[in-house]
Amino acid sequence: MKKSRFLLSLGLGTGLLALSACGDQPTQEDQAGDGENGDGDAEEQVETETPGNVGDADITLEFWNGFTGPDGEDIAKIIADFNEEHEGEIAVRTQTMPWDNFYDQYRTVVTAGEAPDIAIMHLDQVAGYARYDLLTPLDELFEGIGLEEEDFISEVWNAGVYEDNRYAIPLDVHPLTLFYNVDLLEEAGYSEPPETYDELVEMSLAVQDATDAYGIAMPVYWPSNMIFYSSLVSHGGETVSEDGMTALYNSPEGEEALQKMVDLVYEHEVSPSDVQQDGEVTLFRQGNSAFHLNGIWMTAGFEDQDGLNFAAAPVPSFGGEEGVWAGSHNFVLPVQQDEDPEKQEAAMKFIEYVSENSLQWAKAGQVPASYSVLESDEFRELEHQYNASQQTFVFPPATAFYADTWGPTGPAVDETMLGQLDPAEALERAAREGEANAEEAAQ
Repeated sequence: MKKSRFLLSLGLGTGLLALSACGDQPTQEDQAGDGENGDGDAEEQVETETPGNVGDADITLEFWNGFTGPDGEDIAKIIADFNEEHEGEIAVRTQTMPWDNFYDQYRTVVTAGEAPDIAIMHLDQVAGYARYDLLTPLDELFEGIGLEEEDFISEVWNAGVYEDNRYAIPLDVHPLTLFYNVDLLEEAGYSEPPETYDELVEMSLAVQDATDAYGIAMPVYWPSNMIFYSSLVSHGGETVSEDGMTALYNSPEGEEALQKMVDLVYEHEVSPSDVQQDGEVTLFRQGNSAFHLNGIWMTAGFEDQDGLNFAAAPVPSFGGEEGVWAGSHNFVLPVQQDEDPEKQEAAMKFIEYVSENSLQWAKAGQVPASYSVLESDEFRELEHQYNASQQTFVFPPATAFYADTWGPTGPAVDETMLGQLDPAEALERAAREGEANAEEAAQ
């Protein structure tokens, strides 16, 4: 697993699967920038626009992404500024669709020779698409722009390499984050959020004694497996082997990690049971739960919620080690039937521009991937995003088979949270299914 401790690497002192991890999430978001659970027909939900006053440009670039939520407005502002700055030279035209349709559509158009010029891809998908020759190597193209490798978080930068070739350039990092209701904590006598599992239980019980709210609402469905991932690494566990073919989560550490989640519902009774899809989001928005675990992409939506006095903080350590799930949106260039060097050069100019102006993107509820933005005073002023950046981020392994082997943990965790399976049984089943998936994919 790839670890990046922003706290240390920035010198700031102490202190899915991933399809749904981003500033566009599923049903609860189409707001995490990853409208991953978007329903309906992909063709009907594609939105196409050319932001800005572009006029007639020498080169028009098609840019695909899944930013169907509020973050779509933020990326559109950046694109509009780029288009206006390059008026007459380059125009970027966007197509936006839910993430759960995005990857099928991507494969279809690339294999048909109708690929867009630029796309956004989640970090844990890059190796798989590179393996099947659906991405353009960027090594030589990257040398022609003004970005420097040293400006990017090394772990997320290195994850864009597959078999010694670079296929992706990071846009952001989006970690699991603790959101908490400031007013409820104050009523219970606390001014700071919990840092450990025991403190989370203690404060949740205190909130329930002092108010009519729950301590926390644990999701039964997505993003429950991101919480399990974080609890797993916090207990010293591993996700999958380096080649992605072997499950490592069906371990004593994995069982304890999952049991800690279950105990919040059935032993400590600080969370309701059988929370419906997005029910935990609704409870937090309404001020009926003190704590909420979700991606940083929820920030913008919570900021728009009338009467919600909330703050963001690092996820409490469920085990004895630091570590939290983190994903990343990355720029990729799809393979073209006929390569156009001028379009590729223009695409790299666009990627460079967005990277250098990613503070605007951070405002949408993301953590920038470049140190020049992370270390800026302007980013520090984004209190929620800055607080979320003060964690030890653990990225999925850069292997083509991670998604195959890890994927079955989703339903396994869900059934365990519903009390239908015990952790050992659920994780063993997931491991069998995951390894079979990986074997099939490898063949």
